[in-house]
Amino acid sequence: MYRELDDLLSEESTIDWWYDDGFLIAQNIMNNFSKDDWEKLSNDVLDKDLEWQKKLVYCLDNQIIEEELEIIGKLFCTNDDELLEMCIDALRSFDNEIGHTYVKMHPQIIEEAKNRMNIAGNATKRMLQHFLEVFTIH
Repeated sequence: MYRELDDLLSEESTIDWWYDDGFLIAQNIMNNFSKDDWEKLSNDVLDKDLEWQKKLVYCLDNQIIEEELEIIGKLFCTNDDELLEMCIDALRSFDNEIGHTYVKMHPQIIEEAKNRMNIAGNATKRMLQHFLEVFTIH
């Protein structure tokens, strides 16, 4: 299944197709991942190009799969502002025990979100504010 996901994320596609259909196909593939597939994804994710990584992060919101949190955590170390903000946005869907535990174990995520509040545009600022409200109150 991992190879199928890799091929899909590597395909040239229009932005409209990706956000209308592509990400749903990718999520369906990941819903059928084995432990081995998750391991391959985790091992390869940092070697992929930026667009591939952005497509992947957009698909990560299962809310109960810890492997998704680990992938987001790996991508969080990016130098790309958009990908970093996408990682924070993806974490918002993990408003549950595993998500809160993960964020508590990685306080740099909260710090980065706070730091970005000063430079973010309005839409991003609202997303960051919601993230901070969800993950700093508990």
